[in-house]
Amino acid sequence: MNHLRFFVFWAIGACSAQGIYAQKDFGKWAIGLETSFDFAQYQAGTIPGLIPAILTDVSMGRFWAGAGIGREYYRPYQYYTWTGEIVERIEDGRPTPYYIATLRAFRPAYWTIPIRMQYRLHRCQCVYIHGGMYLDFFSDSPPERIVFEGAELRQAPLRQVRRDQLFLLRSRSYEVGVGFNLLANNFFRLMARPSVVVSEDPEIYTDGPGRITTARMTFGVQFGFFR
Repeated sequence: MNHLRFFVFWAIGACSAQGIYAQKDFGKWAIGLETSFDFAQYQAGTIPGLIPAILTDVSMGRFWAGAGIGREYYRPYQYYTWTGEIVERIEDGRPTPYYIATLRAFRPAYWTIPIRMQYRLHRCQCVYIHGGMYLDFFSDSPPERIVFEGAELRQAPLRQVRRDQLFLLRSRSYEVGVGFNLLANNFFRLMARPSVVVSEDPEIYTDGPGRITTARMTFGVQFGFFR
């Protein structure tokens, strides 16, 4: 948790350094772009790379409620499929069957819907408390590639493998963090947000705990409307 403490202290310093920007005129509605990435992992499991998203937020005083849509791409995932061929090798004087397989790979992807609530502190609104949930839906669109053909395995893999046999069709994540404005005026704000995320491990065949805790960093830009 040292990473999170560092970013919290940085947030306070950044807010003081930029001066007291009164943002009461920022607007009742905001739309923006965010990109997130996980920089520390506390349980082994499958985690995404960059997570770009489009979000919209509505002001209720210091409270802001929002939702959006984003895209998660994970690291390449590899698996074997059996070609139906078998070869025999003589081992210890006895024939031993080997199953001829193909090694395949694809990058798992999810459409993600973030739902969040934020409370902006002080009249400058330059620091805020963030709580949110992500609803993730598996996407079968990323192309597949063949990594290796002719692998010899002692056990036969499946002839065909659907991606929904490897990854959850739906998963959820929960996030708590502290955000701050790097730069702000009454029309525009550039933000950063360190947070802790607890998510379901999307990989089905895993020996992990089923849930993954990570430290996440998010950078975003927002534009305000309807002052």
